[in-house]
Amino acid sequence: MKLKKESIKLNPVILELNEETNDIYMELTMCILTNKANLNKARFTDDFIDGVVENQEKYIGIPLVASRYKLENGSYSNLSHEFNKRTGELNTDIIGSFTSFWKDEDDDGTVKLMGSAKIFKRFPNVCEAVKELYEDDSLRFSCEVLVAFYGENEKDIRTIPYSDGTDVNELFGSCVVTSPAEVMSKADLLIAEALEKDIVEGGDELGEQTTVEVFNKGFEIKYHGELEISALKLEEVSSQIYNLLNPINPKDNYRKYNYYILDVYTEYVIVEDWNSYSQLYKISYKIENDTVILDTQENWVSGYRGFIPDGVSIDDLLAEKERLSAELASKIHELNEKNKEDLRQMDEQMQAQLKELQEKVVKLEGENETLNGKVDELNGVIVSQKEQLDQKEQQEIKLNSQIEDLTKFKEEVELAQKEVQKQELSKKYSKLLSKEVFESEEAKKAIEACDVNKLNDLAVAEIAKKFDDKKGSTEIVTFASKQEDLAPVSTRDYLLSEVDGE
Repeated sequence: MKLKKESIKLNPVILELNEETNDIYMELTMCILTNKANLNKARFTDDFIDGVVENQEKYIGIPLVASRYKLENGSYSNLSHEFNKRTGELNTDIIGSFTSFWKDEDDDGTVKLMGSAKIFKRFPNVCEAVKELYEDDSLRFSCEVLVAFYGENEKDIRTIPYSDGTDVNELFGSCVVTSPAEVMSKADLLIAEALEKDIVEGGDELGEQTTVEVFNKGFEIKYHGELEISALKLEEVSSQIYNLLNPINPKDNYRKYNYYILDVYTEYVIVEDWNSYSQLYKISYKIENDTVILDTQENWVSGYRGFIPDGVSIDDLLAEKERLSAELASKIHELNEKNKEDLRQMDEQMQAQLKELQEKVVKLEGENETLNGKVDELNGVIVSQKEQLDQKEQQEIKLNSQIEDLTKFKEEVELAQKEVQKQELSKKYSKLLSKEVFESEEAKKAIEACDVNKLNDLAVAEIAKKFDDKKGSTEIVTFASKQEDLAPVSTRDYLLSEVDGE
């Protein structure tokens, strides 16, 4: 299956960078590609790897390229092939060349095309940038291969052999890039743009491709304004928009042409239907993280050349303009007349309100005079009450002094009473409680707080314990000092009566 040559690039693995080879160049060793399929469903065959190695005299000297301007200025976040779709040129600079190629194989059976390259030290700032990227583990290359034909598909995977006996798929260069399009470390392929022209599908099979289209249908894109909030230029914006409107099918690597671009503005783009020379669309876009995002198609504004909306002619626009002008003049006249009447009515209302306010002022002045007389009267009352209040405050001070003296005396009396009560409780409950319970922390705290209820509970518990010990006995114990019922209503009543008896 033959087709016009296209470019394929991939991101190889850098194995070694010798920075101090000599004063002329640095040496670089890398894995260029492998025989594993990539996420774009393309795979280099073992035959392709063998073909490059066996014919390496043909490939020795192919360039290692980069954007010198970006490398020398530290612009590492947007390194690319600098491909100009309008001219079909790669605007990168040669910074080195390949010197040898060989085949290697991993333990898992992956076959790799290895390569060695020299980086010229004639560009010292470029060398420093390469070393910096290498030390940061950010040195990435995108290798380029001119594909003249594909081999047989393998479950939707396009194979890329070396030769079919007539044509050859050729390795032709490698470029320093920022970010791999694929995350696979050993088979990272990226299908590149065609170097000269895009290929349009014209038949059922690859061998039937006959139609060739020029980029943007040969129309020069016009740019208006400058972007201020993005690192992208309008030319780079147009490239992204072109690819969004005319995507490449990853299954067959052919572009579907839908629209070409006429004008690019800072917030929208004017495009024309690829197959209809009069159908235009105005499409808004935004930029996020240097990525162009087009508005949804339902929001596109359609029109035709001159960008007059559908269903509207020049005559219609002029007639509408005259109608609107006359309508506007009429409305202005009506508003002026209405404003005059509104002003007259507002003046009458303001005069009436002014008269009403003046009458209220006169009335308020009379009320104010009366209130001033009452204020004088109240001030006299306040002075009298102030004198009485001062007398009460003197009496209150005297009474507070007496209360303070009595309070101290009361506290001394209460303290003495509490001490007597503690002594009485200690004497009483030392007889009722066992020595162990009486000397417990709980009993001491109860005596200290004069908590009779707590002490009674301890005594009841003590007697209850004795009572429980006597339950098995048939002997009835009575107290000579108490002639009461031998069967109290409750155990607690019995125990309390026993305490009172003692």
